[in-house]
Order: sequence, then structure tokens, then C-alpha cells
Amino acid sequence: MEIKDVLVINPGSTSTKIAIFTEGGSKLLFETNIVHDEGKVLSFPDVASQKDYRKETVLEYLRKQDYDLSRLSAVVGRGGMIIGLKSGGYAINERLYEKMASPELPQHASSLGALVAYPIAQELGIPSFIYDSTMGCDLLDTVKITGIAEIEKYGATHLLNSRAQAMKYAASVGRDYKEMQIIVCHMGGGITANAWKGGKVVDVASYDDGPMGPERSGGVPLLLFNKLCFDGKHTQADMEKLISGKGGIYSYLGTKDCREVEKMIQDGDERAKLVYEAMALQVGKAIAGLSCTLEGKVDVIILTGGVAHSRMLTDMIKGFCGHIGKIEIMPGESEMEALASGACRMLRGEEEAKEY
Repeated sequence: MEIKDVLVINPGSTSTKIAIFTEGGSKLLFETNIVHDEGKVLSFPDVASQKDYRKETVLEYLRKQDYDLSRLSAVVGRGGMIIGLKSGGYAINERLYEKMASPELPQHASSLGALVAYPIAQELGIPSFIYDSTMGCDLLDTVKITGIAEIEKYGATHLLNSRAQAMKYAASVGRDYKEMQIIVCHMGGGITANAWKGGKVVDVASYDDGPMGPERSGGVPLLLFNKLCFDGKHTQADMEKLISGKGGIYSYLGTKDCREVEKMIQDGDERAKLVYEAMALQVGKAIAGLSCTLEGKVDVIILTGGVAHSRMLTDMIKGFCGHIGKIEIMPGESEMEALASGACRMLRGEEEAKEY
């Protein structure tokens, strides 16, 4: 089929990145990052309830650009937090849309990719997709064992950008990423690390059991967390926001912006320095743990995501885990291109669009 333009929607915790790729998805027409009012985002009871607000901000921006929506061949969003999704792409149908809106899902902004893309596409009569869901991992059976028989570990990680950066690095050294053993750590509002073997993610350190991030708690002592749950002062919603939204650096310093944290450190704030170093240490420990899954055979460790721009942080991480292997700093992300390329492969029939 003829592919004109593809709209890419990549929601973050307090922002929504959108882009239009034209000429069959091969050329970026324009891209922007819509930054939302943090107080407005935090006022919603859960992630799914933001869907109409986020959709309207996307459409409003496109209207201001005088963009003709009839040029779109498809809309693709970042994959969400449904346990059991595989890597690659899915056509968004009513069942997938409703599941993404379930309050039972882990509360993560990636679920908004489908919740915003689907209604826009429906109104235009064109297909919509998600690609490389944060849950699209292939964990080893031993990794799934948690220590509590009723609970199985799920693979939640920044799969989309991790794959894109692993492929980009492998190409730069003339190798196929499927033949390498790689650890990728994506550092954004949340921080996750993953171990790649045979082109698949076989283990992860996630935002709820790995390192703390700018706004996520990471793994915390269970006995103390359990005590906090039943102290009579915190609701379940409160606890979920401590895990994702109000945890991590935000919990200690009242900001989610690592640039502000570095300014605080430069101004002599010892508490900020301690918290920032603690986050770096936790990242290093997560990477070290994943190296065990790869039996110590690690071709490269990639530090990526927006927070990887912080030289102060990446230098500390190198100090903590540089003994494991080569560390490559690849700041930022390639998620928008990866989403557009995946959508176009499905439109052309080069890749199957799975059905949920």
C-alpha cells in the first residue's frame, strides 16, 4: 500500500513527544515534545484518566501547525504495560484499548500510547499500532522466580529505545546485535536496565525492583514498605504514586529535573549530592546484577536516555561498574524513528501486526 505520513505518539510521565514522518515513514517532517503542567498531570487519579487531556494537546498542536490530518496513513504509539505482550508490533483493537485503560495495570505513561493513538486513528478511519511494548521481554524461567510463589517477575523495561540503541551500537562496530551480549540502561523519569542475549531481553532491573530514578522509587526494603502501606496514613493510590510519580529523587529533593539537582550540588547542597550519588550507585548495582545473568560475558554496557546527558551521573556510574566491561554513553533516544519504522513495516506487510 502507499504510505503517506505516520503520526508517532510517545507519552512520558509529564510530556508527550509527537512526530510526523513523511515519504513512506522515511523522513521526519517535524517533531516536538509537549511539556505538560506537572500539577495538572499529578491531579489525575491514574494514568488512563489522562487520555482525553493528552489527545487534545496532540490535536491542538497539529492544528497550530496547520497539518492536514487526511495525509495520515497510520498512527503509532508507544507500547504499554500489559503483562504478556511480545516484542514487535500490535494493531490496536477495542480489546487492547480497553485493557490499556485498566486501573489494574502498573501505572506507567507508556500505556497512553495506545489510549491516544487509537481514538485519533478511529476518527480518521486508518489503522493504529503500538510497537515494542515495555513488557515485550523474553525473560529466562529462572529470572521469573521471585521468592513468593504467587508472584512472577514480569519484564518491564524501556524496550523500544534499548533495542534501537543496541542495534545502533552493534552496527557502529560492524556486528549484529543478535550475536552480542549487551546491557542497556535507559535513564529517564524512571530508570530500567536490561540484559540482551540472542536479540532478546532475558533479564531486567525495572522501575519497581531496580534503581531509583528521578521520579520512581526503584526497589525498596519490603518490610518497611509494607509498614508504610498499613500505617493508616497512605491509601493504595498514594503508594502507587510513591512507586511511580512521586518517588526517587522527587521524594527527597522535590524535583524530577536532574539539571536542577546538579545546580543544587554545585551550590553546595550536600543532601542533593548524597541522593544523586545513591542513584548512580543503584544503577551500577543493577548493571552488576544483570551481568550475572550473562555469566559475566558482557560485550558492552550502554547508558542511554535523557538523563545520560548528565556527565556527573555517568562518571559516577562508570566508577561503580566500569570493571564489568566497556561503557558506551549514548544519550537521548531513538524511539520516534523506531516507532515509525515499525509501523511502516507492518503497513507494508514486512512484519506481522499481532492481534491482542
